[in-house]
Amino acid sequence: MHPNQHPYIGRCYASAIRPEADIITDMNDIERKELFDLIIPEWIVALDRLFGMPFRPNFCVLGNEWAHLHTHLIPRYVRSVLYQGMCFCDPNPRKNYAPYQSQKIPLELLNCIKSEFTDILCK
Repeated sequence: MHPNQHPYIGRCYASAIRPEADIITDMNDIERKELFDLIIPEWIVALDRLFGMPFRPNFCVLGNEWAHLHTHLIPRYVRSVLYQGMCFCDPNPRKNYAPYQSQKIPLELLNCIKSEFTDILCK
């Protein structure tokens, strides 16, 4: 679960387990299959169940700040998502997600999002 949930509620990371996996070309067939056949589809199902189907799920592999193979999973909604009284509104759903103005959300709310995701993904 990415700590910056605002404005992209449901934003997550998928990280390679192998410590030597550094850049996207290090991704092996097993990791590629797991990411595209298991992690991403299950993440989209969890998003749909919790917040509604995203307009366009975005994915990026950067590694600029965290030098390890990982993928950012960024849900994009054309509508606002109201969750536990907080409004999550994508400022530019049809454009690049960055830069964006993040808003700190209470730890209790972040833990609630994480818990609900975990409940769905671990079934």
